[in-house]
Amino acid sequence: MTLTELIQDGKITPIIDRSFPFEEIPAAVEYQEEGHAPGKVVITV
Repeated sequence: MTLTELIQDGKITPIIDRSFPFEEIPAAVEYQEEGHAPGKVVITV
């Protein structure tokens, strides 16, 4: 089973700490550098 299938089947739920618009990439990087868990920040395009 792929990761996508697991998410679609509701067997796992991705956890997103925070979302930033594309224009705020520097703020997103700064947020990550503050020690927040890696991989939990999303950039929306």
